[in-house]
Amino acid sequence: MAIVLDPHTAQHLETFQTLTPIEQSIVTQALQQITSTTAVDPTADALAESIAGRTFTRQERIQLEMDTLARHFQHRRQLLDRSLSASQVAQLLGTSRQTPHDRVSGQTLLAIKDNGKLCFPAWQFDPAGSDGVIDGLPAVLKALAISDYGKLNWLTRANPYLEDTTPIQALKAGQKERVLNTAAAVCQQAALDNHLDFLPT
Repeated sequence: MAIVLDPHTAQHLETFQTLTPIEQSIVTQALQQITSTTAVDPTADALAESIAGRTFTRQERIQLEMDTLARHFQHRRQLLDRSLSASQVAQLLGTSRQTPHDRVSGQTLLAIKDNGKLCFPAWQFDPAGSDGVIDGLPAVLKALAISDYGKLNWLTRANPYLEDTTPIQALKAGQKERVLNTAAAVCQQAALDNHLDFLPT
């Protein structure tokens, strides 16, 4: 007898099946951690009630967490779409195969490790730019004291301080100083958040 799934559950399973085996493993581990926790966080309940006007059952919280994780992985794949491998970057720039790795360490190239391999977003390369990348990008990468994935998100997201263009678009338009100033503000906010975390409640 065939099992009939409601549309939401069917969509949820379809999303899960599009993840790579490693991503499925991460999501599964996260869900196991959620389901093994029976205690209700009163702070989270109060926040949910203030936003949604009601609290959520344990099953609903698990479903919401799974949906959120799946969306994050989908977004990650979109950000890494059309990325180049280290060997492709070396060929593109005419360097040794080690050079892309060294430039990632030196924060003059951006790469994200995915399934054990470095993925280099293709948009950062510019044949007219210094060292083959968009002018100003290395300075911005060094100014952003956040994770590499955080840098990827920040660089490709429309920014209200840059007239709702992305920092990458602003760099391509020659607005290096504006992007650097905006990046410095990100680091100041991150430092403030870290400081507040250590203040007594």
